[in-house]
Parts: sequence; C-alpha cells; structure tokens
Amino acid sequence: MILEKGQLSGAGKVLVDGASLGGSVEVDLQIEEDNLGFILNAAVSGELQGDLTVRIAADEVGTYRFDCRGMGLALSGRGKLESEPNLIMLWDETLRHCASIAVFSAREGIGCRGFWLEGKEARSETRTWEILFKPKHVVVGGSNVVSLRRR
Repeated sequence: MILEKGQLSGAGKVLVDGASLGGSVEVDLQIEEDNLGFILNAAVSGELQGDLTVRIAADEVGTYRFDCRGMGLALSGRGKLESEPNLIMLWDETLRHCASIAVFSAREGIGCRGFWLEGKEARSETRTWEILFKPKHVVVGGSNVVSLRRR
C-alpha cells in the first residue's frame, strides 16, 4: 500500500465535461493511522472548495471499504489497495453521485486521477481530475538548528 501516515500537499487540475480548460485545485492532506485503518482529512481549495474526511478500513475479502464525508456528499465504496494502480469506486445511496479513482506512485510523490459522475439523466455532469501529492516537509526551527538543504 502506498498510503502512509503524514502530511501531503497536492496540486492539480479539475475539468468539467464540455469545458476546454481545467481549473486549478489544491489539497492539504493529513493521513492518520489507527487500529482499524486510515483516516484522511483533506482541505480542498481552488476550483473546488471544502473539507473532506475519508475513512479506509480493510475488509474480510482482501479489499478496503471507504467512507467519505464532506463537501455536501456522503459516499461509500470499495477499493483495491495492495497493488498498483490502486483502484477505488465510490457512490452514494441514490447512485446519483459516483466516482472512480486511481492512485499510483509518481516520480515526485503520489498521483491521483479520477472521474466523477453526477446525475442519472442525459444531462449528467462529468468531471475528471489529476492531482499530484507530495510529502509536506515540517520545518524544525531553533537557534541551534541549521538546515543544509533548501526546503
């Protein structure tokens, strides 16, 4: 699994169906681990804005259960996180909102690509996104601490 506890910052693009240019999106992500799995807390800004909490827990058949809350949504689903690309499917109870997500190792961090579908009718709205998450470096300061690398 490529998820590890810590802080990540992400930047990428969101493209709405029919638009020619994508909007920028930034994500501050905190990943925590407990005895049941992982908790992801995300603060999203830019084209999309809001807070999102994702709970990830292993199930009895070798996949993972997802519970996502925030930004006006309540989605649940399943994912395969043991080999890349990590694939996740999410939906709400009415099946009006659904998403497919791929998470994979990238040269500089963790990549995330996905599709979002809202609505069941012919007028459904589709969004796609690509975000690159990089580890956030915590700067330790003090009068007796000298950094030899630029951060």
